[in-house]
Amino acid sequence: MLKQLLLSLMLLGFAGGAVASVFEVQLDPAPYSRAQARAQAVDLLLARLAGEPARASWVRDEMLENWPRYRAEEHSRGGYRVRFNQAELLPLLSSAGLHVWAGERPSLLVWQVNGERALDGADTRWRRASGDYGIPLLWPLWDLQEHMQLDKHRLLEGKGLAQASRRYGADTWLAVQRQGERLHWRLFGVNSEQALAQGDAGSPAELLAAVNGYWVAHQETRRAPLPGNSAPAEALSVGADAPGELTIVVSGLKQFTDMVRLEQRLNGLDGVKGVALLDSAGDQGRFRLTLASPAATPALSGAGLAPLGERRYRLAEADR
Repeated sequence: MLKQLLLSLMLLGFAGGAVASVFEVQLDPAPYSRAQARAQAVDLLLARLAGEPARASWVRDEMLENWPRYRAEEHSRGGYRVRFNQAELLPLLSSAGLHVWAGERPSLLVWQVNGERALDGADTRWRRASGDYGIPLLWPLWDLQEHMQLDKHRLLEGKGLAQASRRYGADTWLAVQRQGERLHWRLFGVNSEQALAQGDAGSPAELLAAVNGYWVAHQETRRAPLPGNSAPAEALSVGADAPGELTIVVSGLKQFTDMVRLEQRLNGLDGVKGVALLDSAGDQGRFRLTLASPAATPALSGAGLAPLGERRYRLAEADR
């Protein structure tokens, strides 16, 4: 009964410092540069929602290049905090083929020993890692019964941990043994006698990233493939251009992904200063290119476009 009461108090203590949702990132201390803070926040969010594969995805560049679209709120007073637009972000991640887990992370009871010494609370590195990945961390009391019940030198074997963790009402727990500068760990759950995952890490942040990655891989909601766009009932009009602009209509954009990646490729062409998607209908999109000079003639074939007529193009299948 006493331990259940203490567990409730520990949970309340965590809630006061945790982010409000998995779509909110807080950096404290924050980088001096706003651009660096945004890039760091995007990296953390993607790792949290979809694991490490998301950080190498083109989604990262899309979020940073079209920041207002994916950012709901942003504050820099007392550190840096940003809440991302869930309604815009989830379709983007789905279109990139990433498996996402947007649910709340379960509380994790941490049994850590450094030789004969047992840790009964989080240090700064553990608290920061907990906030980065939105994982509530609980720490055991390590009372006399637990010191007698658990063999600290064989903690990773998990012997006795299930019984000790049940006293705290925990469904998941982590065994951590520090050796030098490395943290050797194993993740256990109430429904499995064997370790769910294991590894070694150089820091609490690296360790919780691996635990979060395991949860993402095993608890994600897999979405059915999105249907492809079809030709619109009425083709988009190209419209008129001002000096230094080139407006084009592109067909064959079957998925939202095609529009995003085409915009990125157009931005990378010589002679192009900027690109904006003006509107879309069915499998067509109307893009306006801002040219480096009125005489610039970018080679649109470099973006995978084949000409159909005056300022009309089609995206080649091989360039999706």
